[in-house]
Amino acid sequence: MVDDPFSLERAGPYFSPPAEVEYWDGWPAVPPEDATDVPASPRRSSRGRRFIRELVETSVLAILVFLSVRATFGTYSVEGRSMDPTLENGEFLLVNRLQYAKLEFGRLGSMLPFVGDEDGTRYIFGAPARGDVVILKDPRNPIEKDLVKRIIGLPGDVVEISDGHVYVNGRLLDEPYILGDWDGSKSKVVIPSGQYYVLGDNRRNSSDSRFFGLVPERLIEGRVLGSPWPPSKFGTNLGVRPTLADEVTRP
Repeated sequence: MVDDPFSLERAGPYFSPPAEVEYWDGWPAVPPEDATDVPASPRRSSRGRRFIRELVETSVLAILVFLSVRATFGTYSVEGRSMDPTLENGEFLLVNRLQYAKLEFGRLGSMLPFVGDEDGTRYIFGAPARGDVVILKDPRNPIEKDLVKRIIGLPGDVVEISDGHVYVNGRLLDEPYILGDWDGSKSKVVIPSGQYYVLGDNRRNSSDSRFFGLVPERLIEGRVLGSPWPPSKFGTNLGVRPTLADEVTRP
């Protein structure tokens, strides 16, 4: 065998072994001089923009839900004993502010032709009803003070109080939520349209329509749904409602 004069064994110090080279498809793979010069993948950029868009959309949706909930529901705290024993001093209340919202068909029809020519105003969820516990502005000081009372008389009713008994249209009102006897009398009141007669459940210690008169509907802020606090009062049943006697006993 003939010695190769250019073999590595005989080259001595004049030749060094070549560095390991990675080949791609038969060609040396030469890494770029600066990896930062490599442009970002279009697919990766598109994915980042989609993530940002979804994040913004989720944030906007969360804000809208929060604002709608704030506009619909409110929390109040009870101060005083006028609604004992139904509601106690210091109790927190959850109130539906849109319970008595109205829709004006005349104005709506001018914007939406398919509504038709129907005129007038309609309640979306229902009108204030006898027995509803509501938050209202104090008619004597509507800017600064809120009250919590129970609706007793509706528009068109005739309300009379005689010796601690409430009569509506000559029929005795049975109120199972009242504890103890109370006295006092008030002459008949005919309730006009858009007005309500309200009383506190604690008749011995309540400033209500017996003293400040009827309450305009515009001062009613919402209906009390229940009590989230304290825990012992959670889910308090406000469904106990007054009922009218079958017979008329007051002319």
